Amino acid sequence: MNLLITVFGGMLLTVLLYGAARLLKLSNFWASVAAAGLPTAAYLAYATSKWPGLDVVTLHVVTYPTISVLLFQLYANKPGKELHVHWVPKLLIAFFVFITVVLGGFVYIAGNGLPPALASKLLPNAQGKTLYTGFAGVVEHGEEAAKSIAQQRNINARLEQLGWNVEVSGLAALDLKHANTVEVLLRRADGAGVVGQQLLLSLHRQGQPVMGEQTMREIGDGVYRGSLTLPAAGVWLASIKFAANGKNIVLEHAVGSE
Repeated sequence: MNLLITVFGGMLLTVLLYGAARLLKLSNFWASVAAAGLPTAAYLAYATSKWPGLDVVTLHVVTYPTISVLLFQLYANKPGKELHVHWVPKLLIAFFVFITVVLGGFVYIAGNGLPPALASKLLPNAQGKTLYTGFAGVVEHGEEAAKSIAQQRNINARLEQLGWNVEVSGLAALDLKHANTVEVLLRRADGAGVVGQQLLLSLHRQGQPVMGEQTMREIGDGVYRGSLTLPAAGVWLASIKFAANGKNIVLEHAVGSE
């Protein structure tokens, strides 16, 4: 489920539940408990079926009670009396409204990118580009992602043990307008080409699904060729996958522009 829906939709649901509880003549305390407890319980039930990560769950279970506590503080006066709020709760409310806006912006940019018109005004060398950031729940960051550096080292060590040399060319020339040739050269330690391999070439954003995976053609002695076109501006990861002695090898290269 979209993080914007679960976080900000849940915040709106908390407010609506609080208002409904007050209409039902519940006390301020129990209205706040119901407003925080119901969305939190519903989200935890959803999270158990599709675990998004502990940090994402924490974000939700902190956000809902926070909104409820702010409502409790704001409407702590008895009915019929003029509403007077101390400056400290006011400051807390303003702070959490600001944090909400900032988090919403981060979630939007991670999923949809910073609009090029805005990026060109805020960032250097960003004209005409859609820039993305990472955010928990939008960009995948689980155990496998945490092991990516160690995995890359293992891949390099495995290739060294095999005595294989891998050379990749053509990725620096990728652009938005034309299909560009990408070539991979697989050589053994003695210089002989590694033939009969199935190499898969693809593009994806960090933490996003692979787009248009293709099998590279073997055109010569250890030479494999494919073609790629960047689907949109910004930074992409080009992945080259193949098997070496039954072990999967995944080489990733950052392509595009910052």
